[in-house]
Amino acid sequence: MSVFPGIDEIAPAYMDEAFDKNIPQERIYGQSEPDPENIKHHDVNALATGWLAEFNNALADVKADPAGLDKFLLPHTIWKDHLSLQLDLRDFIGPDKIKDQLVKSVDKIGHFELDKQADYRYPTGVALQTIHPEGPHGEAPIEWIFLYLKYATDYGIGRGSIKLISVKDEAAPIGLKALSIYTVLDEFTKVPERAGKKRPLGANHGENVARKTWLEKRQEEQDYKGEHQPLCVIVGGGQGGLTIAARMKAFGYNTLVVESNNRIGDNWRKRYKFLSLHDPFYYHKLPYIHSDMSPMYSSKDQFAEFLECYAKMLELNVWTNTTVTGAEFDESKCEWEVTVKNNSTSDVKKLHPKHVVFCTGHSGEPNVPKFPDEDKFQGEIVHSSKHTSGANYEGKRALVIGACNSAHDIAQDFYEQGIKEVTMLQRSSTCVISSHFGVKINCRDVFDENGPDIDTADLLLHNNPIYLTNLLMQQQYRESSKADASMLEGLKKAGFQTNAGMGGTGLFGLYYRRGSGYYIDVGCSKLIIDGKVKVKHSTVKRFTETGVELNDGSVIDNLDIVVKATGYSNMKDTARDVFGHKVSDKLNPVWNLDEEGEFRSIWRPSGHPNFWFMGGNLAMARYYSKRLALQIIGQEEGF
Repeated sequence: MSVFPGIDEIAPAYMDEAFDKNIPQERIYGQSEPDPENIKHHDVNALATGWLAEFNNALADVKADPAGLDKFLLPHTIWKDHLSLQLDLRDFIGPDKIKDQLVKSVDKIGHFELDKQADYRYPTGVALQTIHPEGPHGEAPIEWIFLYLKYATDYGIGRGSIKLISVKDEAAPIGLKALSIYTVLDEFTKVPERAGKKRPLGANHGENVARKTWLEKRQEEQDYKGEHQPLCVIVGGGQGGLTIAARMKAFGYNTLVVESNNRIGDNWRKRYKFLSLHDPFYYHKLPYIHSDMSPMYSSKDQFAEFLECYAKMLELNVWTNTTVTGAEFDESKCEWEVTVKNNSTSDVKKLHPKHVVFCTGHSGEPNVPKFPDEDKFQGEIVHSSKHTSGANYEGKRALVIGACNSAHDIAQDFYEQGIKEVTMLQRSSTCVISSHFGVKINCRDVFDENGPDIDTADLLLHNNPIYLTNLLMQQQYRESSKADASMLEGLKKAGFQTNAGMGGTGLFGLYYRRGSGYYIDVGCSKLIIDGKVKVKHSTVKRFTETGVELNDGSVIDNLDIVVKATGYSNMKDTARDVFGHKVSDKLNPVWNLDEEGEFRSIWRPSGHPNFWFMGGNLAMARYYSKRLALQIIGQEEGF
């Protein structure tokens, strides 16, 4: 059984039910024989410290003796590197690729130290993590020694982790080999992140002839003309645009956020009335600023207000009520000419940044399918992005086409606002987890009140190569599906079809690959089970004057409104609408996973020079905004 990324890891088939088995031993140990006694009878701190010392010696000699690393690695070891060894998001799969890369760039990381400050729960920087204990019939435990790492060189400062498994191999140092290695760059040594202990001084004390106020300097900073231009024009002022702007500012670079709405946060304010965040507070913190008084699940209006305050408090350069109408890239200068228009005055300005960061949401524009005879329908048809409140339809009948997060929220809204009847049209099965059980299990001990600081939590989320991510997600969904068993069984009896995600990886596996296909239950599942929200499983054949005819021959009639909760298109499509074919034809498809298990084209080279995609949920925006900022800085500074 191969553990390397292939079609079964990158795009596994959907599973109707959870993978109800422990992680197979061979997926961790490969062809090696496990040796749990080594861990059982020795201090894991001593094992980890001894192994790391030998590994550092091998790293120091790797250019002269690459083969010296072999005894530390398994045939299936993967080194996942986010910018520490090179300026991209890469997974080096197997010893040969790992050694080839280290020979080129080991000086960038130098040697590792245990990070004893990373996680308050493990003050030595070492943890024994047991996924499955030893089995009743002598089955080897699925466990590893987890090392929190840090490094600092003239090139950069970063962190990382190593998972060590114990095997019967005389060549293995202290009987341990690396299952996976992860490194992530946090800052270039010559370009420190001006935050925390490295924050700017601010006031300039002492004599200062022709002193300017903070407000005057802020106004000059945003007055782009002549040679004074932003390094980046950031298109879109949602969480993606604001977080990359915040990161760039922290590193000392001028950027401009261009937002078409009147206010920052309007992309949330304008969504349906009762929308709230489905992820808990500990998961959705943004860089640098958060409020410990925030509720666990903020409403969309609360979060919109926070985003507006965030932009002001971090002194981000923002032009609201302004639309990017086009751009041309001068390859000889490596410079853009970006045309923007004020929506109120129609005044046009041209900006000349080096980079464009496109942040209009990773899902792109609304996907609005056209069905036959829609023009005959006498009621109202809207996409979910235009839905506001079910209060306008009290006593009427509604159909919601779709069965993921937005569809459920809107169906629940219709019911709670007194609609006479609401039906959800489910076209394919949906992965459902509850907020009460599923989210807590997925976030447990990482993004909750017991978890480490947010940077360490992000390390724990992102440190696994894709095959390990899949295996751990399978076990998370296995546990959550048992906790959610009564809900899932009730949905099944109500005619609502569920699945366990791709390869049984649940919600996260779907998010990583599709960005959709799931529902985090915040109340609608109970309404479906109780028959308060009706469910029909089919697809639309055509509209009639008063309803829709389905492809199974049935008709849903006497409808007043149909909401198409049919998702969104790819970001590349939106980029084409804004920048035209000359730019978009060079862009690669966005989202899903590449052959190494990393995200395609987002937060990394897009296919077009100096054009970057930025998006994702709040946790993704937080982590990858720094990775994207460092790539831009590395390119500009020639690192």
